[in-house]
Amino acid sequence: MSTPPSFTPDPKRRRPGSDDAHVVGEEIRSGAPTPPPEAIAPQMWRISEDEADAARPLMPRTLDQPQRDPSPIFPRRSAPQPAPPSYRPASASKPPSYAPGSGRAAQAASSGSGTYAPSGNGPRQVTINRSQAAPVAPPRSAPASAPRPRRKRRHPILKTLCLFLVIILAWGGFLLWDANTNMGRVSALSGAADTPGTTYLLAGSDSRADGAVKDGFDGSERADSIMLVNVAPNGQTVALSIPRDTYAEIPGVGWDKINASYAYGGPQLLVETVEKLTGLTVDHFVQIGMGAVPDMVDAVGGVELCYDNDADDQYSGLKWSAGCHTVDGTTALQFSRMRYQDPEGDIGRTKRQRQVISKVIASAASPATLVNPAKTLRVERAGSKSFTVDQDSSVLTVGALVMALRSASSSQMMGVPPIESLNFTTSAGASAVLLRDTTADDFFAKLRAGTLTSSDLNQVDGV
Repeated sequence: MSTPPSFTPDPKRRRPGSDDAHVVGEEIRSGAPTPPPEAIAPQMWRISEDEADAARPLMPRTLDQPQRDPSPIFPRRSAPQPAPPSYRPASASKPPSYAPGSGRAAQAASSGSGTYAPSGNGPRQVTINRSQAAPVAPPRSAPASAPRPRRKRRHPILKTLCLFLVIILAWGGFLLWDANTNMGRVSALSGAADTPGTTYLLAGSDSRADGAVKDGFDGSERADSIMLVNVAPNGQTVALSIPRDTYAEIPGVGWDKINASYAYGGPQLLVETVEKLTGLTVDHFVQIGMGAVPDMVDAVGGVELCYDNDADDQYSGLKWSAGCHTVDGTTALQFSRMRYQDPEGDIGRTKRQRQVISKVIASAASPATLVNPAKTLRVERAGSKSFTVDQDSSVLTVGALVMALRSASSSQMMGVPPIESLNFTTSAGASAVLLRDTTADDFFAKLRAGTLTSSDLNQVDGV
């Protein structure tokens, strides 16, 4: 590209100091630019208006334009200015945010200056704003291959235990459901005001309808056995057998044998009669039919019973030699019903009934039965089909009753209330059992308070 005519230098019009301009040009061509001396700046070529012509036109007001800051092209060398406080490093030992090189850059980095000057002869300077410069990440090393996590192995024993627990829970739930389904329901509670503690009334029916007893008697149904189980507020548990011939006042009927209340008004009148005698409100009623005894004894595989006398009773059918024997269900039923050849009469019979109940419960709750599903199911079916409970009770109520019976048996708190006479003659001329002071008020007061002792049980005057 040729030089414009208006800027073609005229050798005749060279002014002093023009050689300096040549020097400046040499420095520009040689490398990094340097600022011209201050004396040269105003001595530029000038063209007067008279010399301007068409070949060399004069640029309009070229020299009158405002002077530009020559610092971007020819920066002046000056003393380094200290960095602003916000850009000063916290300490000299703290490394800058960039990786310094060598030469002046390293010196600038070590001194904490914000100016980076490359090595060489050029005056060019680069100012680095530390607040905007992105930190240089350290070189990435090749990621080490992470070890593969080991697969946790569950212990086979733990799996087996969990599976066994699930099976037990499922089996228990099925037994509860099946028992509730097969169990009978009856309206038996009186609705009287509640008393402290929990009271169960367990009644054995002498009905012949199930065919368990074949003695030719088809009279009205009565309570063959009556057992009151009381758990006092202090935890004392007593299983009290009330003789079936006990002389008591039957609400709405008058004085008669207590088992006659069942014939007059069914389970509900029996409950009211027992409540009037004892002063306790019955919370749960459980009735067992005659067919339950042989079925449950056979379900557990027989029980061992003990009786110290010989017996050959034509009414119950029991034939017994003194001692202990393992018997089946039919013999166990005869054992619990026999009384005419027992020297203690009805008292002896209640003792044998409690023995049968205790042995059946012990066998049913034994590990040999519980670990055998088939045997457990037979016991559950035999019991649930023979049990009849009140409307508010369930198989859990029967389970609580069984536990209470076991507690009373282990603490030797099973027996009969104090008896004044075993041969009391009623106004109707019948033979009955008369309690002490007719209704044994002191004894039942201790029962309600939970202060009975084993010596308070089984007291019979004149025996």
